[in-house]
Amino acid sequence: MKVKSRISSIGLFFILAQTMVGVGLLSLPYETNKVADSDGWISILISGVFIQFIVLFLWLLCRKFPNLTLFDFSKVILGSIPGTVINILYIIYFLAIVCYTLIIFTDTLKRWILPETPGWVLVLIGVVLLIYGSVCTIKNIVSLFSFLFLFILFLFIITLLVYRDPTIDIRYIFPIGASGGWNILKSTSDVFISFIGFETLLIYFAFIKQSKHISALKGAFFAVLFVTVFFMYIVIISTMMLSPEEMKITSEPVLYILSAISIHVLSRLDLLILSIWGPVVLMTIISYSFSAGMGISKVLHIKHKIAVVLFGVFVFIISITFYYMEITTLKKWLKQLSLIFGFVIPLILLLITVTFKREATSIYEKN
Repeated sequence: MKVKSRISSIGLFFILAQTMVGVGLLSLPYETNKVADSDGWISILISGVFIQFIVLFLWLLCRKFPNLTLFDFSKVILGSIPGTVINILYIIYFLAIVCYTLIIFTDTLKRWILPETPGWVLVLIGVVLLIYGSVCTIKNIVSLFSFLFLFILFLFIITLLVYRDPTIDIRYIFPIGASGGWNILKSTSDVFISFIGFETLLIYFAFIKQSKHISALKGAFFAVLFVTVFFMYIVIISTMMLSPEEMKITSEPVLYILSAISIHVLSRLDLLILSIWGPVVLMTIISYSFSAGMGISKVLHIKHKIAVVLFGVFVFIISITFYYMEITTLKKWLKQLSLIFGFVIPLILLLITVTFKREATSIYEKN
């Protein structure tokens, strides 16, 4: 079934950037410092370059099936039953991403500003917003994401206030490369989960105008570039603000730094940044939920709105279950699964497509 709505490369930029800048932002400096120390920004740069190559692979696959999402062309490539299995696995993967994001978001809010609020209440609010934001069309998604992109810019502006602090010390990022090449490369595995979101291109490339043309890549490339630079910026300013000893014990350096800074109008910048960070995380949740809703609607042959509601119910049940359990296991799984579903499976599908000359049939493709 061909998609009929169309978005521009700029629209794709907003969607992908908002999807990738998600829940891992606040703890990213701590995660990179655990292995790479002050060279964590180099790990981010390497991960960003690697993901640019993955985006190219995803486009090479999707351009073989213009106007079709992963949930359509998987059946063309593998056949009906194997394709349906792949679709179900991707839906489960999207479900795991949304649950993990929602749990981390809920836990952060409880620890910083809402300690007395039951976790299930915050999860329920997140699920309601998930359903409300995901039942719309792709054009509504673009409009919403374009407007809320301002929140990411606000995050950048607020963190600039860090440079006014006299305790900032640029010497903390030197000498560059001191942690060693192996540790820098090893740290990319911890960084990679913060970049998740690029795999949704398997869905969104189908909506791009002239998806076969190289211009369809511009929005995706610039989105990954923006996220890479933004993450590097956050890690660098955190490294310069906190000593190496402090970085090792501060799980959310961004909030910790801003909690100690005040201006004439606001005394708690950490609370302000949490208020801005909330909608940014919500965009990640909505993007994955919209994609999963499309998959459920095709697998079960139901309307998209009903599929999203069904997805939301599963998100609530699983999030509540894992919220009161150990979430570290889920995080370890996602580190591996993000590479499998974002790179390995699409690469296998591309190789099968090229080797066996799979292409969209006349039923699916008619330009």
